[in-house]
Amino acid sequence: MLKAFGNPQQNLQAVHIAGSNGKGSVAAFVAKIFQKAGYRVGLYTSPHLSDFSERIRINGKAIPFDEVNNLIRLIRTKQHAVEKKDITDGRLTSVTCMTFFEITTLLAFLYFHKKKVDVAVVEVGMGGRLDATNVLNPLVCVITNISKEHQQYLGKTLAEIAREKAGIIKQNGVLITAVTQPRILAKIRSQCREMGCIMYRLGKDIGISEKKDGVLDYKGLFTSYRRLKINVRGEHQSLNAALALGVTEVLQKRGYKVEEKVIKEGLFETKWPGRLEMVNQNPRVLLDGAHNLAAIKKLSQEIKKNFSYRKLFLVIGIMKDKTIKSMLKQIVPLGNHTIFTKPKIDRAAPPSLLLKTARSLCDTGEVIEDVKQAVRKAMSIASKDDLVCVTGSLFATGEARELFFAKVEI
Repeated sequence: MLKAFGNPQQNLQAVHIAGSNGKGSVAAFVAKIFQKAGYRVGLYTSPHLSDFSERIRINGKAIPFDEVNNLIRLIRTKQHAVEKKDITDGRLTSVTCMTFFEITTLLAFLYFHKKKVDVAVVEVGMGGRLDATNVLNPLVCVITNISKEHQQYLGKTLAEIAREKAGIIKQNGVLITAVTQPRILAKIRSQCREMGCIMYRLGKDIGISEKKDGVLDYKGLFTSYRRLKINVRGEHQSLNAALALGVTEVLQKRGYKVEEKVIKEGLFETKWPGRLEMVNQNPRVLLDGAHNLAAIKKLSQEIKKNFSYRKLFLVIGIMKDKTIKSMLKQIVPLGNHTIFTKPKIDRAAPPSLLLKTARSLCDTGEVIEDVKQAVRKAMSIASKDDLVCVTGSLFATGEARELFFAKVEI
C-alpha cells in the first residue's frame, strides 16, 4: 500500500522510538523541543487516551476528523485499485486485510507527507522488527529499555524480546539506548556492529545528574546543559529527557538548529497525560497507565517514595495478555481497598479474574465493570487525605480521564 502511494515514508525525516516503557515520553519531549525550535513536527503515538485523533499530531494539534475521513476514503479507493490490478495480473493480494494499526500507520505517514513535516517522531506500536512503523529509514532510532511484555508475540525471554526491539536498527544508522542488562546490551551492540550503526548509551556516552527541586544537569555527546527542568512526574522521566536530548544532539549534527533556550523551554513545557498525572485534589486522583510489570514496579516505587496519604484506593484494569499475577503482586498490597474494572476493549481481562487472582494479596476488593463508575465509587469513599490511583493500562486511565477533562492536550 505504501508503494501504491509512492512510498511517502521515504520522504519523512524521522525519529523512530522503541522500548518496553518510556517511548511515548521520549517522543513527547523530542516533539516539543523541535516544535519550540520552529519546526513543523509530526508525532505518531499509540494507544490514544480519549479519542483516535490523539495518535496523529502536528505541532501538538490532533489530526482533524475531516482529514481522517478523507484519507480513509483515499486508502479504501487505493486498496480496491491494488486488489483489482493484482487479480488482473493473476496474483492474490492481502491489502484488504490490513490491521487497524497498519491502516493507522499508513494514515499517519500520508498525513505527515501531505503536510510536509520537517521531522516525524514515530513511536513503535509493539516490538520493532515486524512493527508497521519499521518501514522508516530514520535519522536516529531509540530503544529506551527492554523488559518482558507481549510475550506471546515477542518471545518468552528477554533475549527474544531484545531481538524484536533491535529490529529497528538500520544500516549505517544511529541508535541511542538506555538498556542496561549486560547480555541484552551485548546483543544490541552486536546488531549495531553488523549493521554499521553507531550506538550511544545513556550512562556512558550520555549522562544526567539530578539536583534539588527537579533540576537536571546534562552531559551529552557534543555539549552540556545545566539547570534543566522537566514538568512531568516520575524520577524515571529524567532518563527519558536525557534520551530526548541525545536525539536532539544527533539531529543538530544533521543540520537542525536548536538553541539551548529552546531546549530548556521544550523540556519544561512537555506534557504527557495519563502518566503519574494528578487530575483531582479532593480527593487526590492519580492516573498512571502502567501497563506491564516494569511500569507497575516504577509506579509502586513512586507511590511509596513520593506520595503521602492516609489510605490508598486502587482502581485497576489490565489487559488479559499481560503478566497479571506479577503486576497485581507489585501494586495491590499497597492499597487499602481495590476496585477491579474493565476498559471497553476486547483485550481487557475480566475484573472477576483480577479479583480472583488478587485474593491472596488483599483482604478487601470488589468488581465494578465500568471504569468511570469504579473511579466515582473510589472517590466517594475516599477522604481529602486519601489517594485514589487508577492504573493497569492506558485504556483504563484514558476512560477515567474523561471524567475530569474534555480532551487530551499535549
